[in-house]
Formats: sequence, C-alpha cells, structure tokens
Amino acid sequence: MNNYKILKNLCRKIYLVGPGDFWFEEGVIGNDGSFKYKFLCVILFFSYLFMTALEIFAAILSELPKDEKSDSVSFALSHTIVMIKIFSVMANRKQVKELTRKMVEVCKDYEEEERVAEHYRIIKINVGAYFISVYGSAACFIFEGIRKMLTGSHFITIVTYWPFYEDNSIIAVSFRFFTTFLLCVMMATMISIDSFAMVTLIMYKYKFVTLRYYLEGLRTKFDRNNTPGKEMYAAKQLHSGLIEGIVMHGNLIRLSKDIDQTFGTVVAVQVCQSSGSAVSLLLQIALSNDLTFGAGMKIILFVVALFFLLALFLCNAGEITYQASLLSNSIFYCGWHLCPMGRDLRRLVLLACASAQRPLVMKAFKMLELTYGTFIQVLRGTYSVFALFYAQNE
Repeated sequence: MNNYKILKNLCRKIYLVGPGDFWFEEGVIGNDGSFKYKFLCVILFFSYLFMTALEIFAAILSELPKDEKSDSVSFALSHTIVMIKIFSVMANRKQVKELTRKMVEVCKDYEEEERVAEHYRIIKINVGAYFISVYGSAACFIFEGIRKMLTGSHFITIVTYWPFYEDNSIIAVSFRFFTTFLLCVMMATMISIDSFAMVTLIMYKYKFVTLRYYLEGLRTKFDRNNTPGKEMYAAKQLHSGLIEGIVMHGNLIRLSKDIDQTFGTVVAVQVCQSSGSAVSLLLQIALSNDLTFGAGMKIILFVVALFFLLALFLCNAGEITYQASLLSNSIFYCGWHLCPMGRDLRRLVLLACASAQRPLVMKAFKMLELTYGTFIQVLRGTYSVFALFYAQNE
C-alpha cells in the first residue's frame, strides 16, 4: 500500500456517495460528467437541501416539545454546516485534484514501505473511529425514535417542519422513516468529505517525517562514502542530496497553502459546528428532568462525534507543526562541516535551517490556527457559553 493507492481508494469511495470524482487521473475512478451520474447527484443533493430546509423551518417556526425543539435547533445548525462543507469541497474540484496529485508525487521516491504502512494504519484507525462515533450517534437517535413509537408517541429521528407534531397519518410516518434513511445516506457523504480532509492532514504530516528521515540518511550515506580518496565524491553526493531535500521542503511548504484553500472551509465551519451544536445539546441534558437513558446516550454520542472530528483535524494539524520543526536539526547535522567544500555548503545549510525554523502553523482562512491550543480553547469556550446559558435558565 502506498499513497497513490490510499488516495485512489478514498476517491473511489467518495465518488460512490455523490460528491464526484476527485482523482487527478481522468476516467480512472468514474465519469462524473455523465448524464446518469449528474441526474442521481441532483436528486441526492436536492433531497439533502430539502431536508435541511425543513429542519431550519422547524427550528424557527414550529411549536414543539422542549426535547424535540432542542433537537431541531441542533440538527438545523449541524446539517447546514454539513452542506457548507460538502459544497465547499465540490466547488473547488480542480484544486482538490491538483492537491491530490501533489500529495502523491511529493517525496514519493523516498517513502519507505514500513512508514507508509504505519500512517495507513493511523488513517484506518482515525477514519474507523469517526465512522463508529457518527453512526453510533445516529443509531441512538433511531432507537430513541422507536422507543417513542412503542410508548404511544410517533417515530422520529430528525425534526422537520412537516409533518407536524400532531400528524400521525401513514404519509407522515412514512416521511419520517424516509428522512431517517436520508440522514444515514447524508452521513456517508459527510464522512467521505471529512475523511478526505483528515487523510490529507495525516498524509501531509508523514511527508515531513519522510523528509526528516531522508535528511538524516544523507549523513549516513556521507559517512559511508567518505573514505580516503573518495572525499570529493562523498561531498558532491551530499551537496546534490541536500539540494534535493531543500527542494522537497519547499514543495511541502507550498502544499500548506493548497490544503488551506481546499479544506480551510471544512475545518473552520467544523469549529462552529462543534461548539454551537454542543452548547445546545449539553443544555438539553442539563435542563431536562425526565431524560431517558436512550435520549441521554444519543446526545452524548452526538457531542462526542462533533468534538472527536474537531480533535482529529486540529491535533493532526498541530502534529504537522511539530514534525516540520524537527527538520532544522536534520539539515544542520547532515555532515556538511566535514566536507572539503564545507564553506560552500555552509550558506546553503544556513538558509535551509532558517527556512525550516520558521514555524509552519496550519491555518484555515489564513486566520484560524489549527493547533492543539486551538482545540483546548474551543473546549473552554464551549463550556463557558454552556455555563452562561445554563445559569440564565436556572
């Protein structure tokens, strides 16, 4: 398994759930320009938008019990943000394809099978855990809807403006089951886009790891080649290898801007979704006196899924900053000072070290820093807002 295959398999799964073909090789994954595919996508995304609009109307206009009113607000906010994330990536299709191509090509000649297998394992764990958290939360909403139906109420997962709360006709019940099915399909599309951003960040992080091992390997090769009579050969090999490493480092730095342009909206609105929806959901737990176990679990798992995704985004981005910061030492200790042409290499090494020492901080919209600290700030800010609203409602 290499980065080419990892991204190709991911793009194939994304193609199957509707957003289109993001693979840089035309016609390899599928034809998203065909009439059949476009027609199915129009129906799918029109259904998403129609359901989201009904959720917004329910949150604004409907007279509902307290728990369903809170659910309507949370779903309206969350699904609006989900649609923004999906359409922001679809609108940048050309940039996404170009980013995918660069992610495959940068450092590909020096990626060792062992490290690729390691980051592929990390990708599977992260995506799998996110998948379980999302559909675990959705399952709790479905089970709670079934419980309500069995206790004399009506089945409901997401709250829409129509059917109205009092409407228990066959058409109304059928529509509620349909929106539940549509919710599950929408979650698959959402997970594909979120996973694309997540995999890109993880893969980008390991590009810096690959470059670091490459630079450290220059010293090993130099020591092996630097034998009596071969000093100039060893120095020339080190010089050419160092230049290649500097070129790779420059390409990696430029990739950060491409990632921001492509997935900056996804990460930025996820911050809003995690904090905004979490406040509404936590208030629902805190202010409800007759909350059942199933209702409590659906809210808790929803909050966990929101913050788990945010943690995956921000912590992986923070790890990129850390891995990039290790490159300056690898460059400096490459063995340049032992070369006969050490003075000629010194300026090149100093410039490369200075470039590597400038902190690479991933950002969304060139403003929101994607770091461990930002994640902690979001958690604290969410709790502060929750505590404020809770105190006002006591």
